[in-house]
Amino acid sequence: MNVLVIGVDQMRFDTPGCLRMPNHAETPALDALARRGTLFENAYTTCPLCSPARASIFTGQHAFHHRMCTNCDMYQPVTYDLERPQELLHNAFLRRGYDCLYEGKWHVCTHAGPVDLGFQGMNSRNYGNFSSSPDFLDYLEKNGYSRRISDPVYYNNWNQTLGAGVWDGPEESTPEYYLAQRTIDALTAQAKTGRPFFMTCQFWGPHGPHLPPRSYVGRNDRSRIVPWENMDDDLRGKAAIIRRELDFYACAPETWPQWREIIGLYLDFSSFIDSQIGRILSALDDLGLRDDTLVFFESDHGDMTGAHGGSIDKGFLYEEAMHVPMIAAGPGIRSGVRTKELVYNMDILPTAMDMLDMPIPETVDARSLKALLCGGQYTGRDQIYLEFHGLRFLYSQRGLITADGMKYILSAGDFDEVYDLNADPWELHNVIEDPAYAGRVTDLKKRMMDQAAAVRDPLANYICKIFGQWNHPAVSNWLPTV
Repeated sequence: MNVLVIGVDQMRFDTPGCLRMPNHAETPALDALARRGTLFENAYTTCPLCSPARASIFTGQHAFHHRMCTNCDMYQPVTYDLERPQELLHNAFLRRGYDCLYEGKWHVCTHAGPVDLGFQGMNSRNYGNFSSSPDFLDYLEKNGYSRRISDPVYYNNWNQTLGAGVWDGPEESTPEYYLAQRTIDALTAQAKTGRPFFMTCQFWGPHGPHLPPRSYVGRNDRSRIVPWENMDDDLRGKAAIIRRELDFYACAPETWPQWREIIGLYLDFSSFIDSQIGRILSALDDLGLRDDTLVFFESDHGDMTGAHGGSIDKGFLYEEAMHVPMIAAGPGIRSGVRTKELVYNMDILPTAMDMLDMPIPETVDARSLKALLCGGQYTGRDQIYLEFHGLRFLYSQRGLITADGMKYILSAGDFDEVYDLNADPWELHNVIEDPAYAGRVTDLKKRMMDQAAAVRDPLANYICKIFGQWNHPAVSNWLPTV
């Protein structure tokens, strides 16, 4: 049995067309994958930032355990490289005799690329945007393609922070087409060897800058794009970090027509990436590999795309950044299923390992979803635990989402937030001081303490103390003495 993990960067959970959410993109390939597999409606990332999220996907650990807590190559990295790369889960596949192949964005370590750590394929390091890599530039030159961006939109002064634009060239000249072709070539080579493989293809987009080729601009009708319901959020009741992030982007769009076009380009870019995913899945069929390959689709985290008062990028514990699309399909996996169970994107590799009868290491915080996918006896999560350690500066936030739709956001240097996602899915009304929710808030604080202790969060002792429990027994059992 083979494993293929297709990843995208910074795709909102409501982007794929199969969910039919407001402002969804046209994504026929993902829609078809969802029909023949299981679609997760409540999948989350552990952390809304590239390096921590990606390291969690490939280790199955919370960021505060693998310690790649911030982006590895910018601002204030907690660490530049994984301290224990031997805990990357592809090592289990290598030990089982699998060929492990990596194509696309890495951004897990600064100095060590995937090839340095046992993969075959593309050895992208640092930020991982292979559109500037020597191999891609050679590809453009050999084929007579140019690398030109038209109609650029910048989010900061002096043409800093390119947000969106048009890739001015044929589809074959784009990094997305190039990456898909590399993946197809790798699949073709594997089919000839007959050896089992674990392969991952990681697209850069729709992470900004959103750069669809001109042939895809307008693919998503602008007339059907409507403002997010929290686009005019006045940010009252929210931690100060979100206002500071708005200050960072000095040239952010100020009018709805400007935002509508940026959202449109984001959706067009997502549709183009979907077309390249479709090419990969078609190749899997053509090569006769479909019936012997587990396929997973995931995003490392989401994207604000103008939500909450015109916010840009990620780095918040709000749904737009934390809630991600995720699909599983393949032999033994139930088809046409939509599940509301709380899951993480870091559950993917432990699930694949379990389906292949590989032991899951004790270092893993994630869990196998095999029973859920295959129709066995599955006990769902009562809650999931979220973390954020800062993007442009070190900053501690933790969160908890319960199976019945309550959400607690703890900001260590600010006030906290509580949202009822059933009544307020756009997180507009912080009910932490609402008397009607007093009992729920008390329960959420207890669950935050218990969960922080259970996952051995280094912040657990602090969380318990600020909630008034100075001697939480679960913390005392493992907290090192000084």
